[in-house]
Amino acid sequence: MDPQVLWRSLKIPLIEQDYGNTAAEVLVTCSLVAQYADEHTPEQVKDFQKQVEINPQVWSRLIALHKDKRLKAHVKQLPASYTALYAISRMKDEEIGAAIMQGIIHPSASSHAILAWTKQHRQTSGEAVPPWRCLVVFDKETRQEDFKAMLARVNAVASEYGAKLVGESDYVPESPEAENKRKLVGDIEQKIRQLALPVYEAMTEVKRSYSGISVVDDFLYIDLLSFAYVTRQENKKLEGKSRTTYGTLYVYRVILEFLRTDSRSQRFNYKRRLRQLAESQPELADFIESAIKTYMTK
Repeated sequence: MDPQVLWRSLKIPLIEQDYGNTAAEVLVTCSLVAQYADEHTPEQVKDFQKQVEINPQVWSRLIALHKDKRLKAHVKQLPASYTALYAISRMKDEEIGAAIMQGIIHPSASSHAILAWTKQHRQTSGEAVPPWRCLVVFDKETRQEDFKAMLARVNAVASEYGAKLVGESDYVPESPEAENKRKLVGDIEQKIRQLALPVYEAMTEVKRSYSGISVVDDFLYIDLLSFAYVTRQENKKLEGKSRTTYGTLYVYRVILEFLRTDSRSQRFNYKRRLRQLAESQPELADFIESAIKTYMTK
């Protein structure tokens, strides 16, 4: 591309920070940035960065997006936000695939939602990154409110890296009990996502809208009554009458509610509900008994 044409093609998008209306358009801008960097000296690049008032860090990220070939393979599912694309580029291959399957990555997804999902996914899979300790040094005595304001501004940048800066008094290591519960919840949520995917794909748009479901992860949060409605099955009996039955997906969701509540009475009711289900559907009895011993002993 002619140097002047390249310069004009980049100038306005970079000045206005409007890299494109779709992920494909953003990646085209990224490719032009990478081309400009390849065809010009470091001094010329710095001069151009000053002209368009782009942060060198943002410039480097746009080039990194161009180099990430995985993004082009999923371009139709990706958001147009450059920050969201950068959050995706920091994910592992299997994480990108899982996030797309679960509806986390989609054309309107935000970087915040993607980073939050990635953090939770790594925690529940035992891949959480240990915290780094950081020493903050001030030139003079700082008021508490000024420290909090500074912390908020620093975290605005840290969030782009999937990180968060916390004060020493705010960082409390997780207790063994809380960590075990978090892992159990993560395990159940993953099972629900996997089992709910074919149910989600088979639902009509009308049924999804009626049930308050837009992505697979909604199966984790809709009320239990709606969940039962969308996951129940109508089985024909020999005499021709239909019988409503519930499968392992419903069992896992009841267990999830059990783990989420601290109310003893509610926990008792959830466990009793599964016992009653085991009686009405004997084919689930062994599975339910095993699930109760694994997830509902406390």
